[in-house]
Amino acid sequence: MVDYLPVTLPEDPKEAQKVFNSLSIEHQLNIVLQARGKDRLHYLFLSEHPEVLVQQLPELEVFLTVKEVGEKDCLDLISLTTPEQFQYLLDLDFWKRDQLDPEKILHWMEILLESGEKKITQFIHATDPEFMALLLKKFLHVATLEGEYSEGMERIPSFTLDQFYYIHFKGKRTREVFEPFLRILYRIDGEGYRRMMESLVCEFESELEETGYRLRNGRLNDYGFPDLEEALEIYRFVNPDSLVLGERLPEVKGEEKVKRGSSIFYLTQQNEGPFLSSILSKIEDPHEQDRLRQEITTLCNKAIVAEAIDLSNIIGMERIVKKVFHTLNLALQYLSKEDELKAFQILQTLPTQRLFQYGVSTILLLRRKAESILKGSWFSGDRKHLVFLDPFHFETFEGILRKRPALYRDGTFEDFKNLQDLKEAEDFLESIEVIVNFLGKELKVYPHDLKKMDLNKCHPERWEEITLSTIFLTSLANQILRGIFQFEAIPKAQLRELLSRLFERDAQGKGAVRMEIKNKLREWSNSIEKDKKRQDHLHAFLDFCLDLLEEEYGRMSPEEEVDPRFVKGLLISS
Repeated sequence: MVDYLPVTLPEDPKEAQKVFNSLSIEHQLNIVLQARGKDRLHYLFLSEHPEVLVQQLPELEVFLTVKEVGEKDCLDLISLTTPEQFQYLLDLDFWKRDQLDPEKILHWMEILLESGEKKITQFIHATDPEFMALLLKKFLHVATLEGEYSEGMERIPSFTLDQFYYIHFKGKRTREVFEPFLRILYRIDGEGYRRMMESLVCEFESELEETGYRLRNGRLNDYGFPDLEEALEIYRFVNPDSLVLGERLPEVKGEEKVKRGSSIFYLTQQNEGPFLSSILSKIEDPHEQDRLRQEITTLCNKAIVAEAIDLSNIIGMERIVKKVFHTLNLALQYLSKEDELKAFQILQTLPTQRLFQYGVSTILLLRRKAESILKGSWFSGDRKHLVFLDPFHFETFEGILRKRPALYRDGTFEDFKNLQDLKEAEDFLESIEVIVNFLGKELKVYPHDLKKMDLNKCHPERWEEITLSTIFLTSLANQILRGIFQFEAIPKAQLRELLSRLFERDAQGKGAVRMEIKNKLREWSNSIEKDKKRQDHLHAFLDFCLDLLEEEYGRMSPEEEVDPRFVKGLLISS
């Protein structure tokens, strides 16, 4: 699509309409697509030819507009849709996985009736007979004079249009919706009506639903929504270091399947990947632009199917689309090493799905690293042992171990968006590996020992509440009090002496760990670990532990009685 310069319309409605209609249809459509919600409706109906604009909108954009504004406020828009656009609305909104939603069917049939007889006639002529039979079967019971009445039919007045097929509506609202629909069907296509009634007499609902679901999936497949097996292919591991720069790989299966133009909904999310967006903006070849837009649209559709997002869940769809751009952005940064020229070349030679797979694979390598640490000598392959990690570290590790790894930050799980996120997670895993190796080697402390400890009359009193920081700080406390670096509970009676040796006080009485203790710890850790990077991880852990100690105990006055139930960081015995 051509990128048009923005147009500022006059405030006066008549003048705005005049200016808008002086533009080409293509320009009008561009303005409509760039708007959302009620603004989009406003522009559509500024046009003297709204039907032309509506019928050129990608089906997904019609659906999003209807969902953002509301079906009742979109009757004029719905009445102008093509049969394909209207069927798309129903296919996305009628189903909960492989089951029809009766409430949604009634709702949309009401919308269809309100859209006018022309729209109803279009629907009758265009929709699959099996689909219509399925809708009717959900709400009607049909019998003939030759058949037997079913139980309870006498309680509901029968309805017939031809004195042969007798219809019993399952509820008052059902009759209000389907009686006028059936009258129109009978009037415009009497033979089709009789075939439909015969189908309702003979067919089983389960068989109709199975057929309807298969037909629906076939239609959605034309719009780039594949079956689950094909969709999951985007998460297949591909070694991110296997790329041969400049090699044009074969077209990925499914990328030719998008029936209509790329959705603006997808493409407006590309700023979620700043590096990717910057490189995309430098591609000037219209054919390359169209190829990338098509491939991105197909990729987003596959991701939505792979993540089992309800296709009527716009917020869920938006989250997945952002994830696609985050992953593409990460992959492009990783493969190009943030060299824009290489990134440009990669986008031109690499199918977008393969780029996504490379991004996914860099994250899966993180999970493999986490799994390796988990299977190591300290955690012994037991995921329950991760509870020894301090809360933030525990959540971060668990996030990386997820089926779809995520980065834990500020109390929530986020997508990996860029190289910085990847590096942050790599550093985190390396730090955990350094810490547990340090505790195992220097303290000879392992989970199986901790689980056997007698914690009677101790705080914390359960092994699940002991963390790596508790192990280190308690061992440090024993070093200060007894000259032995050993994980053993500190008697409550010795806490005042411990804190007086640990802390120096400022003018406000707040305690901070003495500098000489910090320096000795750093010297000691450097003597244990010679590698500079691993030293840094160890220093960071020691700082984290000392900060925790200051936060929990530094604010107490020297005379204050410590209640072990309300402080963390030390194993204390009563």
